[in-house]
Parts: sequence; structure tokens; C-alpha cells
Amino acid sequence: MADEIQILKDFVEGKLSDKDFEQQLYTNQDLEKRLSDPAIDWRGTYLQNTTAYFYLIEQDYKNAEGRLNAQGTVQLFLSKIGVEITACAQKSDEYEFIVSTSPKYIDADAGFIEQHILPKDKTLSKSEQKQYIKQRYTELFKYQTKPPKWLQNPEWPIKNDQPLFFLGQIEIKKGDFFHDEGSMYLFMDPETEIIDIVKQFY
Repeated sequence: MADEIQILKDFVEGKLSDKDFEQQLYTNQDLEKRLSDPAIDWRGTYLQNTTAYFYLIEQDYKNAEGRLNAQGTVQLFLSKIGVEITACAQKSDEYEFIVSTSPKYIDADAGFIEQHILPKDKTLSKSEQKQYIKQRYTELFKYQTKPPKWLQNPEWPIKNDQPLFFLGQIEIKKGDFFHDEGSMYLFMDPETEIIDIVKQFY
């Protein structure tokens, strides 16, 4: 079991790549058994209805959110078995960078952001990366006059990896048709010209 613990520690500390760790999850039966230990009490955590192993294989290691989730889960698992360890900050830094560069009116999936927004050129400086990201958001998330002013979390529709065009929003008044006040957001698919409506209420 010592080897499996070392694999987990190496992943949290950034010594084992995401790709290699994911490979270990699918090929190392001892690691699977260790992470599926029924003796560990997960009550009060997000793992209470599953196992660390199942949670980890469900993560997408190709995007920053999935990698950070996996690192946090492994660190929690190690803590549960009495192994305290300091996590490498790279994964959290990557995720925070993505969040910090995203406009407040957009909450796109991390996979979409990594595939369509983030620069492929890894030699760019931080300021150059931010400029590139800002430009990509402007190119992809287009609107007629101004961006949506969401009442709740952003819900900008994306169809076939293409964000819809935002036409505008209409105020919803409480009355015969609606029990609460809110807003109706109108989006259009540029290819089909089909209108997509998102409703949010206070």
C-alpha cells in the first residue's frame, strides 16, 4: 500500500503529471482498492454518497477545474488516513487565473475555456495572456448593445461550441403569467436564427 500512498502524495505535490495520475487510476488495481476503502467515513463531505475513486475517475483532467478537484480530493483522502501534505499551488493558480480573466457576465465551462479561450502559446507573458483572453471573449461572446445583466448566475447558452448572440433582456413583471419578478434574456443562434430564451427571477 505504500506505493499507492506515494502516488497520491506525488500527485498532490505536483511531482506526478495529471496524465500519469489518470492512467494510474485506470490501471492500478491496488490504487483503486485503496481509494475505495469503505472504512473511511465521508459523512459531511461531498464524497459521502460515493468513494474517492469514483469521484476521481469522473473528473476531466484536461481542464483546470477537473485537475483542481482531483488534487483537492486526493489531499482530503490523505488527510482522512492521517497523511497531512501541502498541495502544489500550480493547479489552484491555473484555476484562479481562468476565473479572474473571465467577464462577470460569462460562466462558461472550464473545458470550453481551455479549448477556445486560453492561448495555446505558453511563452506569452501574463499580461499578453490576459490581453489574448479578453480578445477571445469579445470575439466569441457577442451582444447587440450591452452584455446581459444577470439576476442569478450567468447562463449564456453555448450550442455546438458556439456561444449564442445576445439580443437583449426584457423585464418580467409579477402578474397573471409570472408569480415573481425577473428578466427574460433573448439569445439567437447566428446559424439558424433560432431564438433561445433564458429566464431568471429574483
